[in-house]
Amino acid sequence: MNNSFESKMRQSGEKWIKRIQKLLTPKRLAVFLTVVYVVSLVPLLWIAKYNYPSADDYTNGSRCHQIWEMGGSVFRVIGEALLRTVDEWFTWRGCYTSSFLSALPPNIWGDNLYFLTPWLVLLMLSGSMLFLLHEILVKVMKSDQYTSHSISMLVLLITVQCLYEQGRVEAFYWYSGAINYTFVYGLSLLFYGLLISAGYAKGKKRTVRLILASVLGFLTAGGNQMTMLNAAIVLLVMIGIMTYRKKWQEHLGLLLPIGSFFIGFVLAVIAPGNFVRAGAAQGMNPIKAILVSLYGCLDLAVDEWTSWPLIVIVIAMVPLFWHIAEKSDFTFRYPMVVVFFGYGLVSAMLTPPLFALGNIEAGRIQALLYFMYVLVLTLCVGYITGWAQKKYHPCSEINEKVGIWCLLGCFAFLLFGSLITVIPEPHYYSATSAMTDLLNGSAGVYGAEQRGRTELYHDRNNDMVEVDDFSAKPSLLFFSDITADENDWTNKGVARFYDLGAVVIKKNE
Repeated sequence: MNNSFESKMRQSGEKWIKRIQKLLTPKRLAVFLTVVYVVSLVPLLWIAKYNYPSADDYTNGSRCHQIWEMGGSVFRVIGEALLRTVDEWFTWRGCYTSSFLSALPPNIWGDNLYFLTPWLVLLMLSGSMLFLLHEILVKVMKSDQYTSHSISMLVLLITVQCLYEQGRVEAFYWYSGAINYTFVYGLSLLFYGLLISAGYAKGKKRTVRLILASVLGFLTAGGNQMTMLNAAIVLLVMIGIMTYRKKWQEHLGLLLPIGSFFIGFVLAVIAPGNFVRAGAAQGMNPIKAILVSLYGCLDLAVDEWTSWPLIVIVIAMVPLFWHIAEKSDFTFRYPMVVVFFGYGLVSAMLTPPLFALGNIEAGRIQALLYFMYVLVLTLCVGYITGWAQKKYHPCSEINEKVGIWCLLGCFAFLLFGSLITVIPEPHYYSATSAMTDLLNGSAGVYGAEQRGRTELYHDRNNDMVEVDDFSAKPSLLFFSDITADENDWTNKGVARFYDLGAVVIKKNE
């Protein structure tokens, strides 16, 4: 009787598995995860209508704004941004791409356009991540496009939604931080993806990709120093591998984008402005910065970056990577080498700010480190999973059943865990943080108070403008504010931007 009961239960279980297998196709999974990711972005983009500039947005963009206000053309504004880039190269920093982009915040064209900041940055981050992972998984590992897309959506969910609170405003909403770090990071991902794409393309397509990669390589080299150093390491390792395997004859065209990057790299490094800026900062000596970077990466990975949602989603990726490895002729022969290289690559990102500033406290720096950690972790997990599949390769039927239950279990746990997490911690995810400030009204109040300030700034009858402190400071939107001291650099930046004598916050009586 027990045998009969067990047999019926087994048969019933197999029927359910077959039904789930029919429902949970790679295409449907990709569509489902895409919908989840897009829906998760809605609150982040909705709250952007209450987003306003602060701090460097005024100081960096003041001259371009004044030219536009005086009836200047778009070309004159861009020309001014180029002049500012050259000036900063001599007097402040060699990061020419960052200098140029930071001179063009949306508010120079109009205060009501600043909401475009998170749209621009999230589009770049999402598009570049999709492109790079498609090139790695589809071109290199021969994955089907639906499985590759599902992994990309999971990576983007981790990257955007699990970024901890202190990094969100600077990575997505504050233009000067977002454009210099998140946007430039996206440029580097596009650069890597185009290098891979050019390696597999033929004829005119190859030529076009090599030209685009050369442009992006030059722009990446002029971005923030963290991304610039990472790209240099990746390219040097690529050069070493290509030389060792004697592949240059068939990929000689890659020297064009590689050379373009290193020309930009040298241009950024030798800038006189770097030495001016270094004199105003207290950083670590190079050896100490490297050693602290190696420790700091491990410490941050354990204590900060590896949250429970990240662990669950990475586990959910394992059956997807296993499925890719089953159909791939890629060998996955060096798992430990890849892991240690990934660890070194993320660690290297800590070195420039430690060397230049002596710390990595800024939210934009923390966010960029986290972005790179998630990408490297994903690729390392994929590589190790591929190595395990090639080494043990169990029955495909058993593997498929285990994979389905693993995916369902991870998604169920993620849903349950999220529900019991966001109730006591509504700002745990980026989307729930946006929803919280939208629903409790703080975003609306902040936006109304910002509009009131800009009306005062535009009133030409005022030379000295006094404003009230904000009564609401939404987690995603508020970065910094002016002070009661008219000589504070942030106050001076706002005054110069709007051509005012001075601006201050009213002192409490």
